[in-house]
Amino acid sequence: MSPFDVVALLSALTLSTLLLVAIVAAVWWFDRYDREPVHLVVGVFLWGALAAPVLAVGATSLVATALGAGPVVTAGLLGPAIEELVKAAGLILVVLLSREFDNPTDGVVYGTAVGLGFGATENLVYAAVGAANGAVADTMTLVLLRTAMCAGIHALSSAAFGGCLGFAALSRGRLQRAGWAGGGLVAALALHSTWNLMLVRLGASGSSSVHGAWFATLPALYVLYLAALALFLRSEQRILKEQLAEEVALEVLPPWVPEVIPYYRRRVRSAWWPSRRERTVLARLLTRLAFRKHAVRRLPRPEADLAGLEVLRLRQRIRAMLATSEDCQSSVEGEGPEG
Repeated sequence: MSPFDVVALLSALTLSTLLLVAIVAAVWWFDRYDREPVHLVVGVFLWGALAAPVLAVGATSLVATALGAGPVVTAGLLGPAIEELVKAAGLILVVLLSREFDNPTDGVVYGTAVGLGFGATENLVYAAVGAANGAVADTMTLVLLRTAMCAGIHALSSAAFGGCLGFAALSRGRLQRAGWAGGGLVAALALHSTWNLMLVRLGASGSSSVHGAWFATLPALYVLYLAALALFLRSEQRILKEQLAEEVALEVLPPWVPEVIPYYRRRVRSAWWPSRRERTVLARLLTRLAFRKHAVRRLPRPEADLAGLEVLRLRQRIRAMLATSEDCQSSVEGEGPEG
């Protein structure tokens, strides 16, 4: 390869990776009610980029050899199944090791992160193979095409599992939790396998109808992804309204709280609390209180008891902060609610 080819290929890979990272950051930012810790999102992305590809390649090779599977079965069934399992392991680790994963939106964020991390590494592998074969121009096109399409399938399939895992976290019984998690994994496997089988069919056929179906499928899936994310965010807003209004009825919180905290634009304004640093902390505490209260009613007894203790501690901290300012309520009520 010439120096120009090297620079061009590295530029394509850099652009691809930055785009995927930017998408993860955007999805994280859109989770505006209860954003996940940055270090966990980064950790899940790195699991998808580093650990998952190594485990997937090794396991797929071993299983395919043991079963004597051909390239179609390996690419269309075994590969997707093993890749989704190892990506799912990263999300399950977050559930087991952290208490931050507690709703479907969280699952979509983490699923997107692990999927796009996997896609970034796949791009690097394909680029290395293409460069070794001397097809730099074709490799650059392939990297950009995979960034737009194949990396998206990794994100969509893992996000489907993550969203269902979030519903499992909200479920009360073990059977319900297992059902949601298992159903999510089946959905992820079905989506990824169907996509790969379409690719195999596309490679074996020059039919324009096959090409059309392939290119039409992904935009529809992206729209479905965005719709699901918007629906989950709307559900979180409803939970905030209901739970904070209940705290007002219990005389734990002042009446202005449910008029501010469930609305992102109102929450980021400075009028409702004088100190920006304290405003950020208080908004997080109030959001955490609402979601933990919501979870208490759906958790099995031992976990519900622990969550109930956390609710009491959150109330104490919030009351202590609210007691430091008597002017906050009057300033917000003077503005009136937004439409």
